[in-house]
Amino acid sequence: MIKRFFKSRGWGKLRRNRLAMFSLAVIGCYFLLAAWMMAIDVMQWMGTKTGAWNLKETPVAGAFLPEQMLSQVAPPSLGGLGKPIGVTGRLDYVDFFFSRVRDAVDELDRLGPESERSVEEVIASYAVQERQILDVSQEELRERVERGEEILAELDDARSLSNAALTVLVQTRASRVSISELRLAGDEDDLSLLREEVAFGLEEISYAVDDYAAVSGRDDAFPADSMEEVLDTVDLLFDTDEPLPELSDALAAIDEAAQREAALQLDAAESLLPDAMEFVDQLMPKPTGLAGMAYNSRLIFGTDRQGRSILVRALYSAKIAIQVGVIVGLTAVLIGSLMGAAAAFFGGFVDHVVTWLYSIFSSIPQLVLLAVLSFMFVSGPLQEFRGLPSLYLAFALTYWIGPCRVIRGEAMKIKELEYVQAATAIGFSRFYILVKHIIPNTLHLMFINFSLLFVGAIKGEVILTFLGLGLPLGEGASWGIMISQAKSEVVQGFFWQIGAATLFMFILVLAFNILSDALQDAFDPKHVN
Repeated sequence: MIKRFFKSRGWGKLRRNRLAMFSLAVIGCYFLLAAWMMAIDVMQWMGTKTGAWNLKETPVAGAFLPEQMLSQVAPPSLGGLGKPIGVTGRLDYVDFFFSRVRDAVDELDRLGPESERSVEEVIASYAVQERQILDVSQEELRERVERGEEILAELDDARSLSNAALTVLVQTRASRVSISELRLAGDEDDLSLLREEVAFGLEEISYAVDDYAAVSGRDDAFPADSMEEVLDTVDLLFDTDEPLPELSDALAAIDEAAQREAALQLDAAESLLPDAMEFVDQLMPKPTGLAGMAYNSRLIFGTDRQGRSILVRALYSAKIAIQVGVIVGLTAVLIGSLMGAAAAFFGGFVDHVVTWLYSIFSSIPQLVLLAVLSFMFVSGPLQEFRGLPSLYLAFALTYWIGPCRVIRGEAMKIKELEYVQAATAIGFSRFYILVKHIIPNTLHLMFINFSLLFVGAIKGEVILTFLGLGLPLGEGASWGIMISQAKSEVVQGFFWQIGAATLFMFILVLAFNILSDALQDAFDPKHVN
């Protein structure tokens, strides 16, 4: 059958379709990636059981192990494609790597003769993937950390002052809004409540200014006359019913001072950053060679809020998508094709039962049915099967309807053809005719339905996981999990995670859609010239 397929006219037509063959190559890359990840998982399991090897220590073979996919590789919310990370990103970079070295030194200081871990094991446990802590003596490492504490103390002071100035700025602008609402209020509004809101807002400005003075040790950062005017207005609003005085000039002066101080402290932090980053890169040198390529490739699309590689998670999610698509597609096509062919060929009671079944299932919206079936595994006695097994079952009970209908209609036509009638007259059994003649002549429809169900299963898994009914958040990775976790990031203008998940899903789905059209053109008799 396979030889006959590759010698058929349909395969020749498909092979001449360059776009279809390119799509097939793209799909092949996804399948090879998924197969490689599965093989690596099996090899790691064997190595763990036997104690012969640990692929986590190899930069390439262990790149897509589940524990690597969940490990931190860099500071949180790091942009991809070499995008500059800015002052805040560089501060996070310094804090992230220096804190790991500092924690390693603290644990080394606590080691004793009866400790379970050696010095080498402690140092290795604080590595960031291929990026290792500098190989020096424990005393020298402690001295370097002490020097780093001094550098970071200056950075922290500048950052604290900048944040304190920004707090004053935020409170000042919020008070401006409250004052505008009070001035525009009518007689029907609760003026006492609005006056209290303005008073509390102005009081918060004075508290923020006091905090800045306490941290910086300066009392002249904000204009004293403007602050005095603000405090007098607070007393007036709380103790009297007099109209609100004009505060626009005072608030404008405080606003300008807050912007100036925030920019000044930010510039101070930025001037200290190059030395701090160089110092951190000395403590945890960037890997070179093959290890360096593996480490840098993880940062192509940046990191998520937990500092995990977005690229690794997106690629690992492709394995989950391939698993779901293949298992659901094969199961649904097999069940649907057998039921549809049997219903058409045997007719009678069998046909009535199959028709009744797919009519019942078809009357329920597919997404609703999937959600209901998946929700059964969220809690209760079936909760232990939640995850991929529940998805397989939900999709298999839903997606068989399409292939069943299509194969039933095709089989009803085929059973009336002369060669089927001749086989029946000769005396071949009905089961033999079904398996030998009916089902093989519907293979082109099975291929087309498989490609369609493959895409549908992937999109369905992403939707259900996004809704919290699919793969649990703590188990592996999925494009649905990535999109769900990116909701808060998108609000902050961070699109790398949702962009990577959407890109990889778009490429796979588009390739399968192109291949499905090409399969139909090549193998469907109605499309063959």
